[in-house]
Order: sequence, then structure tokens, then C-alpha cells
Amino acid sequence: MMEQSQPQGRVASLKNILPVLRMVWDSGPGTVLANLVLRSVAALVPVAVLVVARWIVDAVVSGTTAGQGMTQHLWELVGLEFALAALGGILARSIVYLNVVLAERYVRHVSLRLIEHASQLDLATYEDPSFHDRLERARVQATDRLVMVEAVARFLQQIVTVASLCVGILVFSPWILLFIILCLVPAALVEGRFGAEFYAMNFRHTPKRRELDYLRQLGASRESAKELKIFGLSPFLMRRYEKLSGEILEDVVAHFGRAFRGLSLLSLLGSLGYYGAYAFAVYKAARGELSVGELTFLAGAIAGANRNIQDMFSTAVGIADQALYVHDMLAFFAVKPAIQSGPRALKVPRPIRQGFEFRDVTFAYPGRPQPVLKGASFRLAPGERIALIGENGQGKTTIVKLMMRLYDPTEGQILLDGVDLREYDTDDLWHEVGSSSRTSPATR
Repeated sequence: MMEQSQPQGRVASLKNILPVLRMVWDSGPGTVLANLVLRSVAALVPVAVLVVARWIVDAVVSGTTAGQGMTQHLWELVGLEFALAALGGILARSIVYLNVVLAERYVRHVSLRLIEHASQLDLATYEDPSFHDRLERARVQATDRLVMVEAVARFLQQIVTVASLCVGILVFSPWILLFIILCLVPAALVEGRFGAEFYAMNFRHTPKRRELDYLRQLGASRESAKELKIFGLSPFLMRRYEKLSGEILEDVVAHFGRAFRGLSLLSLLGSLGYYGAYAFAVYKAARGELSVGELTFLAGAIAGANRNIQDMFSTAVGIADQALYVHDMLAFFAVKPAIQSGPRALKVPRPIRQGFEFRDVTFAYPGRPQPVLKGASFRLAPGERIALIGENGQGKTTIVKLMMRLYDPTEGQILLDGVDLREYDTDDLWHEVGSSSRTSPATR
């Protein structure tokens, strides 16, 4: 029986990012590459605008002092800043467009992989309730992890932006940069802890949410309407739904209440970092140690670095949170079928000459100690017809599933033309069964 996977640690979950990025690349290499190039250029636009703004301010101050007025050089600088701003806008729109294209490609690619992998798993796997929890999380994550994909690209862009702004600040004072970072780190660490707790809570809620989906479908569908009315089941379903949803609601509200109180207090520390650094820059300018243009650049760089460092920490925490969820999708893809063809598997005999033979076959479904079949032995020759008669649960359908090798016997052997059924190519066997069922008796 498949064991319920447990939430990974935050650091351990980071190894999940690389496989997802590989899936993203496989879904559209050209789109990914174009996205990264545009984001790299866009990341440098803010610091370029600040540099030009500094030149403009210093040129205005210098020109005013000399009585030169609006010079050709000033016009060129204003035009350059306008061009940078326009470039930033075009790049932003282009990135949004590429994000949409990449999202659709990624969802398509992962969903196809999900369907393909699910089709290859054993029926026995679907008998395990914990597998359905994992399957549900994998199904949701096939689309929900787009948030992580976009966050990784945004994080790379933020790194380039922060690095360029930090270089500008370092030129004037490394202490300003250190002060800003120290004020922002505590909030990032606490946000990360709350994110890990939220994932663990969602993990615990998976069975309840599956039951809520079932109750919603059962309580509001045409197929079940008659039974609900005749047996008066609606009040029972509503009470059950109210109880489960109430438990989830209580957990979610409590979690975000704690997060709101903790992060609100720490946000004040982040504001202190910004205004402390800004006040220091104003102090330096008031003493004549910075020009007006340098103050303009430094004030903009401090504001941009403070905002982007916060965003970068928040994005990094979000990526780590998303990586926790990705574990379940990757764990689903890691599930391998037990029923597989060997490297030298035989083709199904055409035509079948001896037929099927069950030799002392015993079979029990996974998780059920009581066998459905015990010591079953019989032959089924080509062209022979037999009737399987018995009550529900006595193994009639199970015998057919075993003949098709949808399951393997717990004990004993099933032979086809004197060869163990496990020696044959399963895909070839299923193809023959499918083609035979599609062919009408009149055409055989």
C-alpha cells in the first residue's frame, strides 16, 4: 500500500525546482530564452533611468548657475530618459505576452505528461486512497505551479535589478546598503516560516477537500436528485459539508491571523531601513558631500533597492513555498507500474491454440486481507464459452481483469498457450483485447 507522503523541509524542497524548470524548457525553449533575454534587459532599465535623471539634475543646476537655460545637451538627456521609459514599457508588455504563451505551453506539456503517466499505472495503484490524494495534488499542481515558473523568472530579473542598484549605492556608502538589508531579513525569515506552515496545513486538508468535492457533486447533481429526495439525505450531506468546511475555515483564518500580526510588525522594521538610509543621504547632501544630482540618484536607488530587495525576498520565499507543493507532482511522476513487460517480452500468439489456464490462482486486492479468489484452477480453450455466475464481489470481474493482466495473481499462475502471462508484452495483449472488442461478431 502506498504511504502518504509527508511535507518536505523548505531547504530540501528546493531540489524540486530544477525538474520543473526542465519541464518549462521542454514545453517551449524559444519562448523561455526570449523571456530571459527581455527580462535581463528590463532589469537594467531602472538604474539606467536613475543615472540619466542624475545627469539631468546636475546639468540643470549647472546651467542655471551659468545662465545657459535649456541646452542641446539637456534636450538629448530628456530624450534619452524618455526612450528608456518607453523601452521599459515595451519590454514589460512583451514579457506579459511571453508569460501567457509560456503558461499555455507549460500547462499543455505537463497535462499531457500527467495523462500519459496516469494511463501507465497499475489498477492496483488506484485501489489505494492515499494515491488519490497524491493524484489530486498532482492534477492541481499541473496548472497551479505556473505561479512558481513565473516567480523564478521574476526572481532572476529582480536579482539583476537589485545588483545594479546596489552597485550604485555601494559607490556612495556600503553602510547604507547593509542597513537596508539587515532591516529586511527578519520579515523574510518569518514569512518563510508561515509559508511552510501553510503548506503543511494544506497537505493535511487534502482528504477533507476531496470529500467536500464529492459532497458538492452528490448534493447538486441530476443523477443523485431522486435518492436525495426519497431518502431525505440532503440535511445529512449539508451537515457533513458544514462540519468539514468549518474545520478548514477555522484553520485558514487562524493561520493568516497569526501571519498578519507577525508580518505587520516586521513591516515597520523594513520602513525604518528605507527612511533611515534616506535620511542619511539627505544629511550627506545638506553637508555638501553630495550634489543634487547625486542625491536624486541615491534617493531613487535606495527606494528602488529597498522595494526590490523586499520583493526579491518575498519572491524567494514564494518559490520555496511552491517548491514544497511541487514535491507531490514529482512524486506522482515517480510512481512506477509494477505490471510491465520485460525486455524480451513475447508477442501474443496469433491465433491462440491452447487458450488460458488458471493454475491454483489466489488474488487479493491491495489493502484487503481477504482474497477474492483462492486456489482457482480451470481452462478456457479457444472458441469455448463459459458463464461466470456468482454474487457481487465473488471474483467474476476479477477473473477477466487477471486474464487481461490488469492485475497479477497474488499466488499461482495464469498461462496463455502454456506460457506464463507475465512473459507476454502487455501492450500487445491489451491491443489484441481492444481490437477484438471493437470487432463485431459479424465481421470475425
